[in-house]
Amino acid sequence: MDQVHYHGPITVQGANYQSHYVPAEKPYAVYAFVWEESSTDIAQLIGTMLVGKVNDKGEMVFDNKAVYRMPDKHRMLDFMHCFVAEDMGKLSSNPIHLGFEGDTVGIKELIDVVWMQLKFGEGTNVKSFVDNMRLAGLKVELGGDHKMQEVDAFFDFNYDYQTKEKDYFIGLNNEIALREEIWTNGKSAPSRNVLSGLWQQIENWQEVGVSFEHIKIESKDLDYQKQVDELLELTKLYGKYKKMNTCLSQLYYLLLCRDMIGTDRCFYDDFVMGMKKAQYNNYSKYDEDLQWAINVGLASREGNIIRFSTDFERMATWQWKWKEGDERK
Repeated sequence: MDQVHYHGPITVQGANYQSHYVPAEKPYAVYAFVWEESSTDIAQLIGTMLVGKVNDKGEMVFDNKAVYRMPDKHRMLDFMHCFVAEDMGKLSSNPIHLGFEGDTVGIKELIDVVWMQLKFGEGTNVKSFVDNMRLAGLKVELGGDHKMQEVDAFFDFNYDYQTKEKDYFIGLNNEIALREEIWTNGKSAPSRNVLSGLWQQIENWQEVGVSFEHIKIESKDLDYQKQVDELLELTKLYGKYKKMNTCLSQLYYLLLCRDMIGTDRCFYDDFVMGMKKAQYNNYSKYDEDLQWAINVGLASREGNIIRFSTDFERMATWQWKWKEGDERK
């Protein structure tokens, strides 16, 4: 793709086409949007492109398109180049205005950005959002360590048009932005996915000094508070052991192995088979995985018998349960 520097108004005309670029006034406005269904981009709005084409009635019809530039160091497009997002890919969300160059923004704007990513993108890296907001000319002030005793949560759903099922998630988007699916395809989401996903989000927020101790579910769902408490407890337990991992995904694949085995104890050969199914057929580091689990107290071995610990079993067998009569069940 050609990369073009715009320094002022530009007009391009042809028989059936007309394009006119109008630079924005400074200081530039800064926006966030999800582009190409992957990550939330922070970009400056540097101008407007008026693109006119002749319609079937012989009239020149104009589209108004925003021209952005992005502070992403890891892509071809950076602050030296501008682009029209709609011409280069699909915008998965409406842009949200964060401020103007030089403005000071805080936790509210950061929550808006992270929540947008949780709704429309994949994964969250809170620190990178802070970095990109600053690169875009915003001053980000989070007020030092933001330690909260309690945060409010709610349940909501996305409708899956393929399975024709409602996939429910627990969400927080007030004092902090987190979202994790707990119910999918008419049943509880796998515990390893819920615990690993929720812990990763908590850890990402901790990197920028934002943390909390407890989650309080909204009043109409107080019957589920004990389940929410247990979920957070197990998520923290997952995080505790994950920090002891020799590799980042070790605990996750051990939980997947346990799911393959289907019981709290097994023969050594069953463990090997389970690890190969969890990873791939030629996987050979199962002895290292087992030894790590034994070293940190998640498993024990007596001869040819392997037994998983209480902590491990609680993480492996966790399931979300709707109350009898709840229409979400």
